[in-house]
Amino acid sequence: MPKHLPRLDRVAAALRGRVKDDRGALSLELAFLAPVVMMLIFGVVQLGFYWYARDVALTAAQQGVETARLQGASLSEGSDRTWDLLHRTGGSITGTSVATSQDGNTVVVTVSGQVDCWIPGLTFPVSQTARAAKEQVTP
Repeated sequence: MPKHLPRLDRVAAALRGRVKDDRGALSLELAFLAPVVMMLIFGVVQLGFYWYARDVALTAAQQGVETARLQGASLSEGSDRTWDLLHRTGGSITGTSVATSQDGNTVVVTVSGQVDCWIPGLTFPVSQTARAAKEQVTP
């Protein structure tokens, strides 16, 4: 019998013992990694909600300005158009407020509110402003 066989038996026995020690390692790794991965996924989704709410607020403000800047239109018509668009978007912004003003020849509409987070009690503020010159007919 060759001399190297006892050495191979010891190596094989050591490897078998090593395999037995690794049982459950994957479960332990997943227990630590799963919450981190889930937080990253929820963070990306929350960021998407925030950007969507900013886009809704800006679009509503722009629509309000476009309505209020027309010749013969009032600021209340622009405000009504802004609220109409905000109601049609399904409430992506809570605690919404709309402020309209006219500074000389410029109409300004500001939409502000909060975006709710999946963490209770945490909100992100959103505020978007649109401004444009009031239409005037000059002879």
